[in-house]
Amino acid sequence: MPIAAFAQSQLEQTTQTAQAPNDGFALGDRQFQFDIGAQALSGALLAYSRVSGIDVVFDGSLPEGVMSTALSAEMTAASALNLILSGSGLSWVAVNATTVSIIRSDTMLEQETVTVPVTVTSHQQSAGYNGVPDSVYDTPGSVAVITQESMRKAPVREAREIFNQVAGVDISNDARDPGLTVNVRGQQEMGRVNVNIDGARQNYNQLTHGTTSRVYIDPALLAEVEIEKSNLTQNGGAGSSAGIVTMRTLNTQDILDDGEDWGGKINISHGNNSYDFAGDASVGARISPKLDIAAAVSRKAIGNYGPGSNNPGLFTTGNGKYYDRDSSRPEYTFLRQTSGLLKANIYLSEDQELNLGYVGSMSDYAKTNDVTNLYADFNETQVHTLTAKHNWDPESELINLDTGVYWTRTDNHQFRPARYTASGTVSTSSFDNDYTLDTFGADIANKSNFELDPVFDGTSELSFDYGTELFEDKAKTTSDLGDEGGYGAAYQVEGSTPGGQRDVYGAYLTTTYGWNDLFTVHGGLRADRYSLTGDTFWCETQASSGNLCEDGGTPLDVDLSQNKVSPSFGASISPFKGIQFYANYRENLRAPTVQEALLGGDHIGNVGVPFYSNANLKAEESTTSEIGVNFKFNDVLRKGDGFRAKVSYYRSVIDNYTTIAYVPQPTLSGTTTAPVINTSPKTAAAIVNLTDPVYINGTELELSYDADRYYLGGTFTLNDMDLEGNYNPFVLDTAYSQYANQTYTNIIPLGQETIGAPIYGASDQLYGIYSMPRRKITLDGGLRFWDRDLVLGMRATFVTPQNNFGSSNASSIVGQYFKYRVFDFYSSYQINDHVSLSFAVNNMLDEAYVQGSGGTYSAAPGRTAILSFSGNF
Repeated sequence: MPIAAFAQSQLEQTTQTAQAPNDGFALGDRQFQFDIGAQALSGALLAYSRVSGIDVVFDGSLPEGVMSTALSAEMTAASALNLILSGSGLSWVAVNATTVSIIRSDTMLEQETVTVPVTVTSHQQSAGYNGVPDSVYDTPGSVAVITQESMRKAPVREAREIFNQVAGVDISNDARDPGLTVNVRGQQEMGRVNVNIDGARQNYNQLTHGTTSRVYIDPALLAEVEIEKSNLTQNGGAGSSAGIVTMRTLNTQDILDDGEDWGGKINISHGNNSYDFAGDASVGARISPKLDIAAAVSRKAIGNYGPGSNNPGLFTTGNGKYYDRDSSRPEYTFLRQTSGLLKANIYLSEDQELNLGYVGSMSDYAKTNDVTNLYADFNETQVHTLTAKHNWDPESELINLDTGVYWTRTDNHQFRPARYTASGTVSTSSFDNDYTLDTFGADIANKSNFELDPVFDGTSELSFDYGTELFEDKAKTTSDLGDEGGYGAAYQVEGSTPGGQRDVYGAYLTTTYGWNDLFTVHGGLRADRYSLTGDTFWCETQASSGNLCEDGGTPLDVDLSQNKVSPSFGASISPFKGIQFYANYRENLRAPTVQEALLGGDHIGNVGVPFYSNANLKAEESTTSEIGVNFKFNDVLRKGDGFRAKVSYYRSVIDNYTTIAYVPQPTLSGTTTAPVINTSPKTAAAIVNLTDPVYINGTELELSYDADRYYLGGTFTLNDMDLEGNYNPFVLDTAYSQYANQTYTNIIPLGQETIGAPIYGASDQLYGIYSMPRRKITLDGGLRFWDRDLVLGMRATFVTPQNNFGSSNASSIVGQYFKYRVFDFYSSYQINDHVSLSFAVNNMLDEAYVQGSGGTYSAAPGRTAILSFSGNF
């Protein structure tokens, strides 16, 4: 249970008269088993609160240097509190049956009754999975929170590991790239999931083998991650369809304890398996009542790890080739990352606050584009994010106004070395590339509440949430070709990750009616619009076309726009205390990205596969419905314990699903060797809309039981993706040969013609649609000893994949990866109030596996032991 301290001058709350002190009447006669050692009063009172279930509040600060009296016995809550406070000069009064207030004894002598302020606690009880706050289990929808407690349990090698324990979420990128590709309920990439840092969208895309979207963040800078899967009728929902992932970075309140004017925290980790060093430091200061600041810096240096040795099979590709830990080697898994942040919070008045922030990182790494690691690209990726937020919350139920602006830049400088043949000659020259995306955004939102006349003696409330947002993406790619004498051209890089501009706008209104905490009903509308412009070209690879790529092709101007009004509605009911049923429905418009709309040029090197822009590309339109139930119970098996759970079933239907596919070139290639003429279409690639809906169904479960001395929790995800995969292969507004999609043979003297079946337009020609695991189960349990100073825990993960869709027979992309299980151990020991040590062993059984779904994989790290030191000052 929480303990909070607030100065009297800062409390402007109503008061109530406490009962007489120390008679034990208000706290009851129930016996509790206490085992609390002599320690600082704050720690002893916290331990007392956890055992007894009694909230303890106090006015002002506790005396420094005063130790509590130790107790180890079974006694009443009142007797235990008397013993803890004996000799401290403090006493207590009962505010109610579950709350006491700590006061000075001389105050008790002056008056028979004591007036105490109604105190707002500093945090909610967190009996949820990995410390998830109770607000998650009060929300009538699917939302998940990754707490700092969860992220700090064991050091992570990659940012994606912090998502491992979240139901309905998977990370679908190669271990050799530190960027995140977040999959929510089977959807990922190209803005389907709005992944943002402190509200600033991270929209970076770069075409590679595998996943395309990337978000770069250092977990050491994170305070919390929230994943919203239900409510997109809010700011952050524009242009998205699956969810909103908000990564909130450290601020002053995350670094300083209550009552501290300045201080800081430091964490240092080192381990085996090339986990060389990870360290971060953060500081905060409350300069004045009008200003506080925070800063943090982090550095990570890890090398090429070794994969697990057990169960070495990893995956098969679309062309049926089998790979194991030895044939898919993780040579290029090193990372050098430096990151930092700076925050300032300015309290303009009692009801206005301005928050300014900068978050930046620089990552040096190598990424290979094939499963055998033969060819590596060396990258330096920099991310800079600036945010400014203002909140105005006057004493009015009509106004709680939030406004914000942001800018973020992701810049990847990539050097691609020359490629050589087996005989040692240069096949492809080197490239020096710069990929840059700038995103500018602004939003404004307000909430108005109205208390209505009572209905059937129950309170009625009506609220309106409304706002608007806009953001603009500006992409630019430049390339310089080396002079090694091989194939290659700068336009190939600049066309595959094109430049261009996209503008997205959104506005929303949601009305919610609630009655007597029994049920709520809500309905909303959001209006979305996007426009996208840019210059590209299309070309062919056969000389007879007269439209060769190396000659510049045919210019193509792309100008796309679309708008849609999308409804949403839902309801919840709480027929019994601690149980809430809910149902939700929403529609969404997912705007195409610059990458999708302006794809052009052709494949790097002498491959002969041009990329075509689709001037008729449509936005995705989706519907998502879900039903679920929340459980929240306290004092289930013993006083002070808690059980929390969320269960939901969802179904999404997506029209105009957008992906990359093989398509024909307009001009046939062929031979004329009389008397036989043979012609066949040549392969190109383009972004297409599927003509059949995509169906995604799933079930999610998150549950947790916390009894202080021990805890157990877990998640379950079941996901099924039904994809038909048909599409229109004629994406260009130009004349195609009669047999552009078929092979054609004509024996001239005999007039015998043979026309083959259509080649392109079905699911076997999709380049790759990456799906989250079909089934994923996680477990997390542990024991706490010595007033939580020592924690010992275990985590387990069991994954059963489903096939990636659209892995063409011509593709080296993963078609199926194998199921796996991973066990982790973690522990921590709080030496004193300022210093703690932790020890973790990740992948204890040294399992060989590939994590996630999407792209060219390398095996995950094998057994890794990590020792960490943490301190605060």
